[in-house]
Amino acid sequence: MSTSISSAGPNAATLTQLTLGSPALMQSVPGTETSPAQATVSVVDPSATAARVAKYLDALDAPLKMGNDARNVANALTSTMQSVVSERPDLADAHFDFHSSNGSVQITSQDMSASDISWLQGKLNGNTSLVASVKAFHDDAVSGYAEWAEADGTPLTQSQSDAVSKKADGLGGFMSLFQSLGQDAQKYQMQDGNYELADGSTMNLGQDPTSAAGFLLFSKSAQAAENGTSSFVSTSGKTLYGGRMDIFQNTSVIPGFFPDSGTTSLGFSQTA
Repeated sequence: MSTSISSAGPNAATLTQLTLGSPALMQSVPGTETSPAQATVSVVDPSATAARVAKYLDALDAPLKMGNDARNVANALTSTMQSVVSERPDLADAHFDFHSSNGSVQITSQDMSASDISWLQGKLNGNTSLVASVKAFHDDAVSGYAEWAEADGTPLTQSQSDAVSKKADGLGGFMSLFQSLGQDAQKYQMQDGNYELADGSTMNLGQDPTSAAGFLLFSKSAQAAENGTSSFVSTSGKTLYGGRMDIFQNTSVIPGFFPDSGTTSLGFSQTA
């Protein structure tokens, strides 16, 4: 699509048609023009536009950072789940979830008693690596939100930042996130064959990881996929060794946490 702009002053132009190249930051203009001079636009300082674009790109990087944080959460959680299975086998198959809560970890469960929840929550909060990884996930989500707001020209106030932080605590539970990541990988990345672990068992990322025992099986498969220690056997009988798959870098599953944006274009300031 072409752009036709005629001069109307030193910093203004008459717009007849505008090409929009970035659907994430712009909205389309109706194709039917009712007037050859529909709007007047002023060209914005290119350096200011570049700075805004850089901020938007930083914000869009947040889900990738959160994917890395989710991997770190899973890695840190493994030792605690092994301890739970060993110390409290009665809780090995009890379903639960946990999320960030004001800098610590909070558990929810319909299978456990209040005392069991308290015990497990103490175990998780006693894992400093786990708490730090959960906090990093939360902080990267908040940072992406704030970067986008600043790029929009509406930086967050302190009270707004506090509200966004609380909202980030409610993004969802990590066990549920692991389940979604695993199911998505199982559905879209494991077609036309099966992955086998080094011990000969079949890799199954689609299983339920929302209990201590279930999570350990999930973690074993996820780590084998990432490290390339599994083998892929196709339906035709061919075997591929050493293939790697990172299930945590999946921005279709990692929550996108951004403010509602009024930005419709970059590089122009438009008036009717």
